[in-house]
Amino acid sequence: MVDLTLHLGIPFSWTGHLDDPLHPLIDAGYDHHVARSLEELRPFLEDPDATGPQYVYHVYEGIHLKSEKEQILRSGFGIDVTMLWPGRLTREWSKTAGHSHTGFRRSVVFGELVEVVNGEGIFLLQSVRNDRISEIFVISAMAGDWVMIPPGFEHVTLNTGEDVLALSFVHPQDIYLDYEGMARHRGAGLWIGPEGYRVNSSYQDTGVIRRLNARDLIKNPASNVPLYQLVTRHPDHFQFLIDPSRPVPWG
Repeated sequence: MVDLTLHLGIPFSWTGHLDDPLHPLIDAGYDHHVARSLEELRPFLEDPDATGPQYVYHVYEGIHLKSEKEQILRSGFGIDVTMLWPGRLTREWSKTAGHSHTGFRRSVVFGELVEVVNGEGIFLLQSVRNDRISEIFVISAMAGDWVMIPPGFEHVTLNTGEDVLALSFVHPQDIYLDYEGMARHRGAGLWIGPEGYRVNSSYQDTGVIRRLNARDLIKNPASNVPLYQLVTRHPDHFQFLIDPSRPVPWG
């Protein structure tokens, strides 16, 4: 087992088990575990017959110290962890299904802030309307980087390294994950793998493609303090995620 306490800010260990790799220690807990299998991902893949691991990634929703659970509930935030295995899904890098965020009533859209805890990867963000993509952001990130997912953007995460890609997320509790658009198009506007990227022609237009580095976009204001601890200590700094009219306090 590998102790992730220092990097996550909460006592968890990584066991390496394919079916459930994150193990809570001492006072740690989570509300729900979702294991995303290769079979579930097939509607989102360039090659629906792609080979890969039985479980491609795991999501641990609502991580918390048991002593802080009520405090987090009152704050209005949810904090999750995703563990994405390395490797390929035939020609594509190992990846998440991809989705966008709305509120449960679908009347608002929300953003999300991500911290890369371990590994390296690519975050692909796209703005889509009527099956036309106006722009795609291909953002490279590594351990310690933050990535902001703006409200309304569909997004998918790819593991481009040789180690597990561990991510922590903070978002409003009132959040609904909409997978429909990505599933309808077999993924994002670009399929990306070791050979480079290929345009997904099921979209009417893929728009402008911009390649960026995460650390050039948003600065972690306390690089030695994990995201979980920042949210629980300073929830007021993250109100822009609940109220998109509030400015992001970091440039």
